[in-house]
Amino acid sequence: MPPDPMQPLSGGRHPLHQRQIDSYPAPFLGGWYAFAHDEELKPGGVIAFDIDGESLVAFRSKDSPNDVGVLDRHCPHLGADLSQGKVCGGSLECPFHQWQFGTDGCVTKVPYSAAPLKASLRARRWYATDFHGVFCVYIDGDPARRGQPPPYQLRRYPDVDSGDMVLRGRRDAGMLRLHIAELAENSADVAHFQYLHGHMTIPFTGIRVPGVTIHHDVLWFADPDQREFAGFRDVAVLEVGGRRLPFTTATAEVRFFGPGSVMQFGFAFPDLGELVLFQTHTPSDPADPMMHRVRFRWYASKRVPRALVSYVVGSWMAQLQADIDIWAAKRYRDKPMLMPEEHQLLEMRRWYRQFYPSHRTARHDAAVADELQVQPARAGWQPVVVDAEAVAPSS
Repeated sequence: MPPDPMQPLSGGRHPLHQRQIDSYPAPFLGGWYAFAHDEELKPGGVIAFDIDGESLVAFRSKDSPNDVGVLDRHCPHLGADLSQGKVCGGSLECPFHQWQFGTDGCVTKVPYSAAPLKASLRARRWYATDFHGVFCVYIDGDPARRGQPPPYQLRRYPDVDSGDMVLRGRRDAGMLRLHIAELAENSADVAHFQYLHGHMTIPFTGIRVPGVTIHHDVLWFADPDQREFAGFRDVAVLEVGGRRLPFTTATAEVRFFGPGSVMQFGFAFPDLGELVLFQTHTPSDPADPMMHRVRFRWYASKRVPRALVSYVVGSWMAQLQADIDIWAAKRYRDKPMLMPEEHQLLEMRRWYRQFYPSHRTARHDAAVADELQVQPARAGWQPVVVDAEAVAPSS
């Protein structure tokens, strides 16, 4: 008798979910992953977490609150769980023999030994950063490189650092099913904006506002200054009863830092200032690499009214939910059946392949070249603006 597709495998994963996971070139991609917000890891605090099979512990120095350490969770001495320890000054103390480790992983104290503390006495250190109140750790996609310096840093937002923009809110969306590659795919899939996001909705909900639609002009681009960054710009304008209202035109710019584990949504308000929202996706279910904890944190210029901030953030989240409903059940296509107007998806995939493990990249490249008969990626290419209206059916 064939197995029931909805019965979990021995590892607790449904066969249908496994086939979905296997459709992607890799289940996990290296990048910066959020593990806590500022309010959850206070000076002297310790937390434990797991990402892609790595059991880690994070602690925050009492002496220097900006100094955060992430180490292997189990002590290199005799394997005690360091998350059961405590912070002493700027070091994490093991609960078993009271060895102490600095944020760089080096042993700073062994209370019962007078021997010199050699450089080799250390726990594996993971590179971490405080990204505007979101603590992130770099996890390489290649297990052999884990713990080494990251190839890039997250790009900070100057007006947040200067204090011109202040914290306006944060939200935990909980566990959502997605592969982070879909975030990049989504940004270059210009046509879907009109069909999935072409209706105005009530903020924080998926409820449509009758008679009001949104026209999108979308441009996907690779960052010219940092090869691991990309994004898209969306110029949106409301239409009421089929009549476009130019005075409602608004521009949003979304940036991807790495494969999509950290995103930045920026919005400008003429004469008022700016809004920036940071969105993170962290795989948080050992039994299913597609289950991600999705969280948001946003800042705005002091002059931007709170109601306006809430409206924009709520609209973004409502539109995102429409995407997530699709991503939760879709499969990745190595050989997508595309129309000529969708060429920007090819440019995005050429850019994105840098995040796949090298042994899976050949499969990805061959599939794109074979099915779509594209030429090798060319240096200095320029992205093309594709109007979503151009691929919409005529009335």
